[in-house]
Amino acid sequence: MPDATPIPVHRQATRRVALQFDEHGNPMFATVCSPESFPARALAVAPKRHVIPVIFVPGIMGSNLRTKYEFDEKRAPAWRPPNSKWQGIKEWWWRSDQKPKERQEQLTPWRCEVDPGGEISLTSSTYSLTTAEARRRGWGEINWGSYGSVLLELERVLNDQYEDCGQRDAKVMATWKHAMTLRRPQEGKGDLDLAKVWGVVKGECTPLTEDEFKRLDDYYYPVWACGYNWLESNEESAKRLVARIDEALAWYGRPECHFIPEGRVLIVTHSMGGLVGRRAAQLAEDRILGVVHGVQPVGGAPVVYRRFRAGTESGGWWDMVGNMTATVMGADAADITCVMANAPGPLELLPTKHYPSGWLRFEYEADGKTEELMEALPKADPYAEIYAKRVQDVWWGMVDETLIDPAGLAKEADTTPIKMYREALKAAVKFHDGLKLHFHPRTYAHYGSDTDRAAFGWVRWVSSDDVPGPMREKLKTLQATEWTRKGKAKLGDRAQPVRLKLANRAVPDSAEDDNAGDETVPRPSGLLAEKGNVKTVFCMKGFDHQSSYANRDVLDNLSWCLGKLILDAKPISEITQSKGSAWTEPSDADSSGAASQSSQEEVQ
Repeated sequence: MPDATPIPVHRQATRRVALQFDEHGNPMFATVCSPESFPARALAVAPKRHVIPVIFVPGIMGSNLRTKYEFDEKRAPAWRPPNSKWQGIKEWWWRSDQKPKERQEQLTPWRCEVDPGGEISLTSSTYSLTTAEARRRGWGEINWGSYGSVLLELERVLNDQYEDCGQRDAKVMATWKHAMTLRRPQEGKGDLDLAKVWGVVKGECTPLTEDEFKRLDDYYYPVWACGYNWLESNEESAKRLVARIDEALAWYGRPECHFIPEGRVLIVTHSMGGLVGRRAAQLAEDRILGVVHGVQPVGGAPVVYRRFRAGTESGGWWDMVGNMTATVMGADAADITCVMANAPGPLELLPTKHYPSGWLRFEYEADGKTEELMEALPKADPYAEIYAKRVQDVWWGMVDETLIDPAGLAKEADTTPIKMYREALKAAVKFHDGLKLHFHPRTYAHYGSDTDRAAFGWVRWVSSDDVPGPMREKLKTLQATEWTRKGKAKLGDRAQPVRLKLANRAVPDSAEDDNAGDETVPRPSGLLAEKGNVKTVFCMKGFDHQSSYANRDVLDNLSWCLGKLILDAKPISEITQSKGSAWTEPSDADSSGAASQSSQEEVQ
């Protein structure tokens, strides 16, 4: 008879199987039997039963959009940011040939809706969800190239917490070690002091204690995403976020679902998503456990004005990537105005009344000297003093009326182009007035202030021509005799013309300079978070705006912030529920990730 003694399973033969979900959203694991000659164990890391969903909200242009069915039965993509260099080249080639009329027809707010069919590319080490589950949670709504890595990071660090999760000798992930020590080792150098790297400018930054870290293990944190139509007012986008919050809580609260919700969600935002998140916090504060804002333009950004007159900026003709990006986003005033003049969302990125006054400057530069040509604007009300002004009214006006409606949509709506713009601006003013500097009471925020990442803290019209005294006296009210779509204007007659142009970014003198930032959001805007009811504010450097969540310092800071917010979650002993148990959870002794293991065909 053959020897019936079971062959011992070698430790290295243990393999982890991915968490899956049935039609009710209940967790399950599928595997195959191993041959007797090589007995492997299937490692199934079971999620905790009590759940706090985490919802990621992207920045402007970070959500995929498609044309509504009533305008296109095929629902063709209207905005799908490229996810690779090759896709970027294709997008640039296509956009370079697109006329403003076509751009307006494609990117008009009421013609667009969120497109859930975007790319999702999970990695072989993604064990806590499937592509189908990720899409159900909204991951396909947002640009994978910009946000896929942070979605995967959140899903991994919140739900595994340990390297080799499930093994009894599993080690705490590096990001949580950093959160518990506020130190990060450097090869061949001393440890980095993360409190200094993160740049605490308001509130406290104390290490997570071991007991605080263990609190993480009380809950399961499924990561969701919430795309939004960034052409619409952020008021509408905030309502969509509230609906996503309610959807997530209701999904886990269903009687047939194994999970038990704590009753609140965590929100993580990027850029303009912070405005969406802040407004959602006004509408549904009781359903939000806490918020982490990244690189939010709290008080707007002066660069928006500049783009209305000159298109998207670049680093010059040699900046190939910058020029390609500018072509995609809008190379000149015609490309920008046909979209943004009709869209409240982008207009809500203009500097608010909270942004420091005098950010629009007018200067004479010659022979190494700079002097003021006229008083900087705004004095108090940027909407009336700047945004309502047409190029046809004054030479420095923000909007060229002739560029608002190349597609002729105003006639269809029985209105005029300038009325369409004023309605969009009116919506932006209403949104700003309602939002003020309100933040959720449990909020952490970071912004960039880097001398190597200059932003437009202010915008300058510059001339090197002599401006006659009589012209200076009435310069504020003069009309241009000529202007271009790339930020140039000409005043006066042919005999003595005065030429002005919009200057590019000025190199900041220090990290405290108004032009220091992250290449998009300037320091004065991020700094406004300190005036809100925010628990801790961080001023950081070393990243550009779009890629901030790809930076290791930012990701470690995000883990720390979420760890602190989770401390305010209800103890699971206080959560009432009447659901039956779908399975027996791992004991507390296995909380380091040594979850249930099986070699059956399916574990559920």
